[in-house]
Amino acid sequence: MASLTEFCSLKLTLDFQMIGKVPAGLRLDVPFSGTATSSHWEGERTVAGVDHVTIGAGGVQNLDIQGRIGSGDDVVAYRAIGRGNADGPKELLVFETANEELGWLNEAVAVAVGAIDGNQLALTISVIET
Repeated sequence: MASLTEFCSLKLTLDFQMIGKVPAGLRLDVPFSGTATSSHWEGERTVAGVDHVTIGAGGVQNLDIQGRIGSGDDVVAYRAIGRGNADGPKELLVFETANEELGWLNEAVAVAVGAIDGNQLALTISVIET
């Protein structure tokens, strides 16, 4: 049976940028930046990326996210898809990194659940363990 192990927590500031009505619904690009904390490193690491959000006719937010945690030799790139609503997102993530200590992430799949307050997002990322 699979279980979840917390990997990191993100605190992000969102910058909502309206694209407008597109065939699939209403499109927003949401650049974000902030910090990540984890038991896998000391202190905080920077986080940056963009979420391409399309809100369909039923109000469901379709999320397409690309981000980076850290910089230089410690960078972890990630890609996520998910769904969101006014309460926050639910995401499925995969990672790429050249960092040897975090190399196990290259084979990992994770889930994230967050809460939004205005333009602030708190997100917890947990790796799926089998």
